[in-house]
Amino acid sequence: MKLKPKNFVMGLLTLCSMPSAQAQELGAWIFGQAKAENGAIIHMATLASSTLISSAATDYAALYTISCQTGEPMKWVQQLRLEDALSSRGQVELLATIDQKLPREEFWIVTGNKRTLTRENLPDIAELRTAKTLKLEWNWGWSWLWLSDEAHFELGDAGAIIFTLAKSCGIEEPQW
Repeated sequence: MKLKPKNFVMGLLTLCSMPSAQAQELGAWIFGQAKAENGAIIHMATLASSTLISSAATDYAALYTISCQTGEPMKWVQQLRLEDALSSRGQVELLATIDQKLPREEFWIVTGNKRTLTRENLPDIAELRTAKTLKLEWNWGWSWLWLSDEAHFELGDAGAIIFTLAKSCGIEEPQW
């Protein structure tokens, strides 16, 4: 998904001005929109992690976003927004645990600012429709110093969120 820099920054400012994880009710999604470079509208729902990530500057909540894009191509995307920059380029391997299922390896794309990870995968979003929790784990750092982090998300009624996004984008809900 390629966004115009101005629109992307405005969308991120909107999402990053969310209340902190301590003040946000668990499972409380916040809806927003952005405009893609091709003019398509991106409808998104963002959720702060229920756990904080320890950082050199301050502890913070990661932001998880599910979005759908209208126009061509219509698509579903997941994003994980961090305040810390990752040293990785290209792809990062994450372990994703949905509810109490076994963790699975997933590959997410690191954006140019190295603070956002993106994954386009319809079956992942379809599986989230009935999920209550999501845990994402990843490694970051340099070749001589690797650290691990994780973010836990209390999804609330993710099925209703995905339904609302699908209706906003005028596309079908992802089926499992």
